[in-house]
Amino acid sequence: MQASICFRLKWFFLGTLCLCPLPGHALQLEVPLRLEQGFLQRAMVEQIYTEAESEARVWDDGKDCNIFILSAPELGIENGQVRTKSAARARIGTALGDICLSIIDWDGFIEVFQEPLLSSSPGIVEFRVVDSKIYAEDGESQGVIGTLWNWSKSYVHPRFNRLRLDLNPVLNELKGLLKLMFPQNTGSAGQILDSVALRSVDVADDRIELGVRFEAPEHAVTTAPAEPEPALTEEELARWEESWQGWDAFLTLVIKHAGVDTDLYDLRSALLAVLLDARQDLIEVFVPSVPDAPDPVPGLFIRTWERLAPELRRVSETLPTTSALNYLSFITAADALVAIQTMEEETGFVLTADALRRMARMIAPADPRDPLHYDIAVDPELRTLFGFGPPLPSPDEHSEFTAPGEARLYGGTFATMLGLFLPALIVRGSTYHALVDRLNGWVPTLKVLDEYLPLVQQLLDHVAQTILKEKKLDAQFNDLYRPLVLATAWQESCWRQYIKVGGKVKPIRSPVGAVGIMQVNQHVWRGFYDVNSLQNDVGYNAEAGSEILHHYLVDYAIAKGEHNQAGGNDNLPRATYAMYNGGPKHITRYRRDLASKSLRAIDNAFWEKFQAVRSGNTLAVAECYTG
Repeated sequence: MQASICFRLKWFFLGTLCLCPLPGHALQLEVPLRLEQGFLQRAMVEQIYTEAESEARVWDDGKDCNIFILSAPELGIENGQVRTKSAARARIGTALGDICLSIIDWDGFIEVFQEPLLSSSPGIVEFRVVDSKIYAEDGESQGVIGTLWNWSKSYVHPRFNRLRLDLNPVLNELKGLLKLMFPQNTGSAGQILDSVALRSVDVADDRIELGVRFEAPEHAVTTAPAEPEPALTEEELARWEESWQGWDAFLTLVIKHAGVDTDLYDLRSALLAVLLDARQDLIEVFVPSVPDAPDPVPGLFIRTWERLAPELRRVSETLPTTSALNYLSFITAADALVAIQTMEEETGFVLTADALRRMARMIAPADPRDPLHYDIAVDPELRTLFGFGPPLPSPDEHSEFTAPGEARLYGGTFATMLGLFLPALIVRGSTYHALVDRLNGWVPTLKVLDEYLPLVQQLLDHVAQTILKEKKLDAQFNDLYRPLVLATAWQESCWRQYIKVGGKVKPIRSPVGAVGIMQVNQHVWRGFYDVNSLQNDVGYNAEAGSEILHHYLVDYAIAKGEHNQAGGNDNLPRATYAMYNGGPKHITRYRRDLASKSLRAIDNAFWEKFQAVRSGNTLAVAECYTG
């Protein structure tokens, strides 16, 4: 895999890239290294407020008679400086044996203002105190405070001047990545690595932004061959597949690790949205559109990075500085990749599999797994992390459904009796399994629709009610969920799990990998569901699709307030289906004037079906077969 994944970019992304030619056939690039306010706060506490309970004893005679203690620091950034406000407590006295004759007992606040500077030592940022203020608890100055403050400056200022950020781990990770990215330029490798350095520091409204500058070798642009490339061979197609699978595995590992590092519901939802949208983007490139198509992964990387970078920065803000530095390394490296990829024709850049592996290990250094290993097995950790809970039960081993290839093209006495006696709510058990077994492998035809469709409705009703029992949904939205499930199955498959192809029964499948009655995409939902069960068990497929709908409805449509837009609660099924069809980024497409004609047609067709189901005309799905 290492040699087969080489990504080349023909996309352009300006962002924060700074580019200028340098003597000696090199290009100079600069990317931002952002130190967020939360990261600075934790660094401040770890380096300055080092005593018990995060206190800074800047002066202590050891007898509890002369003390100056700072606590509860609050860091902010204003007017180009870092401001730290601390609660302060001071006592000045004279010790007589075991007795302290107190002269001053004071409580108030201290503000210290610092300016970040690049140190003369490479990779180090220092913070120099430029001003300080002291005031009592009521905010007013008192005469004695000036004396106290003059006396204590010699202790407080040096303590704050200790703050230093060693960013060499970040720079070293970038150097290691660059070494992998330009293997053909071994002669200039030393020059490239030596060029990596912090070159500027700027204080923004809520962060410090450092400029990381480095050189990339200039590459002679070669002329493309005049004749078109021949069609891809099987070996080339295999490499193409290996490329996108490696990208998907890499991204999944990064997002899982970030999800573990935060317990914020909205942040995990945002991370999952990035993953699902990236996988939706990915299904567009499973097969090259033309024989000489460029590798799609760099373009996918850039699109995904624009969405992922802000979420990773949010995750890093809540972590201890050591873990946060891992994220800073990863983010800086990704920004560097974007910058270099933009200049691909000038640099001859090649992004190898080892480069992706190195990046993944920046953010997950202790994970022993290959970051590019692509696995279709159900991942319980992935499901639990993003709120799906334990894996869905697999179809029972004793289930006797007809294997694909043995078509059931007609109904029978058993089906008729089953339709008459099944209750509206089926408990999970032998009756439910009998229903699933009956439907598995059945290809419906016009003459058996009166038997087939009521049984499918029984199944979908059961699944919808089971999901509502097992997962949270505000009661005011309950009446939306059942028609949402039934209308989606209608829209996606006309309530079919199977079709007959060349005399054999096969699961209904889209060209991009969506299968079964709910058309669950096996690639988008990799790790969440069992691929074999999605294909070969109508009950499992219905449960998976219904669970996905519930997730989109609750964690996105409702959480983001789509029902508060004009249209009220009716917006929720429309937004939910739009995401089911295209991913989380499509949440508002049903109400966007700029949505394409084809997408508007899809959304309008779904809405008509939803309204039919909600009005009680559920079996209008038969129109699929008669029209």
